[in-house]
Order: sequence, then structure tokens, then C-alpha cells
Amino acid sequence: MLNARLALTVVRSALTLVAVVWIAAFFNQHREKLVLALAEIDPGELSSAMLWVLVGLLPGALAWQRLLARELPGVPAARGILVYLRSGIGKYTPGGVLAFAIQHRLLQAEKAGSILLLRVFMGTALAACLAAALIGVPAVCALIGVNIWVLGVPIVLATAAVLGLACWRRQWPVVPRILERIGVPAPVPFAATVAIMAGAWTLTGLHMAVLGLHTGASAVFLVSAYSFSAIAGIVFAVLPGAVGIRDGALLAILSLQMAPADALMLALLSRALIIAGDVIGTGLAALALGRRINAHT
Repeated sequence: MLNARLALTVVRSALTLVAVVWIAAFFNQHREKLVLALAEIDPGELSSAMLWVLVGLLPGALAWQRLLARELPGVPAARGILVYLRSGIGKYTPGGVLAFAIQHRLLQAEKAGSILLLRVFMGTALAACLAAALIGVPAVCALIGVNIWVLGVPIVLATAAVLGLACWRRQWPVVPRILERIGVPAPVPFAATVAIMAGAWTLTGLHMAVLGLHTGASAVFLVSAYSFSAIAGIVFAVLPGAVGIRDGALLAILSLQMAPADALMLALLSRALIIAGDVIGTGLAALALGRRINAHT
């Protein structure tokens, strides 16, 4: 187990290093064309893209809140959503420890322990990966030149089979027991969480469609590419906020379908808007939580 964990750490670190170095080299090679590509972006498009990023925060917060409510039924839905948004900026600290610290502090009245919060995180992360894979099907099909139905239908059927684990409960009760221990809820709530996270990736990914209007790429591909790159950010993240690995994955996908300068422009703007969205979401949630506390005192 220790050797496997060490190997995974080495692989994740190596991939992140390669991604960061590649982005830097890509930037150095195409910086002049990048400036021209950025000049074509209208301020109104930036505002619209920022709005989609902010809107996309809400379904993600709802998915986390629903899993939290299964562990802590006494936490109101609005409070759970605000706690998640308030801790969003914490993922930009090493290991995301500040996010857990903020959640623990805000939920200390409900006695939310670190193990409980970790279980909620794991359940949300697994649902997010599955949702991102589903939304990412069009991008994968475009990259490998396969009709979407050839790849999409088997994936959807396989996903339905995985989410149908409820039928296994009587025959192999140990399966749901193991899944619940690592943070995966029962099949029906988990399927609902996956659906909500799919909505979150789609809404957030629309900022790519807005920014990529002038690149010639389809909106479906851009949204799908963003979602698929998020898997790398969840699974292989080493730097805080998945900086580097997610951006490298997104740049790699985009550069296969459009001009290098346009791909770099979209990857960099996407990262900037995502960080700005987390900062704004954290600030607004902090204000809302402060008002709720004052209203009850």
C-alpha cells in the first residue's frame, strides 16, 4: 500500500512538473500571437464568461451540501451551500487544508469532524470525476475521430450499470458497505450528485464557449474539453487549486483542435476566471454568513 501511494505521488508530481514546464514553453513560443488573440476578446465577453463561472459554483455547492446533509441532517441547505462557497478559496493552499479548516470552524456547532468532512469530499470528488467524464465524451470523440454515438452510448450504459449498484445490495452487501466507507453514498443519492455535478461542469464550461467564439471551435467541444480536463485536476493535482495539471490538460486538448495561440489564450483566461470566481464566491459567502450570524444574535 505504501509503495503504491509513493508511486502515485511520484506520477502526480512528474505530470504536474511536465505540465507547468510545457505551459511555460508554450507561452514563450507563442507569446506574440497570444497578445493578438487576447486583443480580440471583448470586455463584454469577459463579463459574460465570469458570470457563467459564478453560476457554475452553485450546483457544485449544492452537490457537496447534499452529501453533507446525509452525514449532518441538522445543517440547513442554505448554510451548507454557503459553507462550501466560503471555503472555496481554501483549495489554493497546500493540500487544500484551509478549505477543511474553514469548513470545520463553520460547522463546529454541528460537531463536523475531519473524517466526516473527508468522506463528504471524497464522495463529491468521485461524483465530480464521473460527471466530468460523461460531459467530456464529445471532446474525447473529437480528439480520436470517433462518432460520438460509438463511444457515448457504451459509456452511458456502463455508467447506468455502475449507478445501479442498488441491485447488488442483497447479493453482495459488502460492495455498498465499502463504497459508503470511502464516502460514496447509496446509488440513488450518488446518481443525483453525479447529475448535479454534470450541471455544474456544463454551466461553468460555458465560459469557454463564450471566450472561444472567435476560435472556430464548437461550443459543445469547448464545454466538453473543460470538463474532461477537470478530471486531471481532481486526480493528479499537486499544486494548490490543481494549478498546472488541469491547465496543461486543457491546453493539450484545445491545441489539437485549434491554433496554438488560441488554445493558450483560452487555457490562461479560464484559469484566471476560475480563480476570480472562487475569490468572489468566497467573499459573497462570507458576507452572507456574517449577516446570518448577526441576524441570530
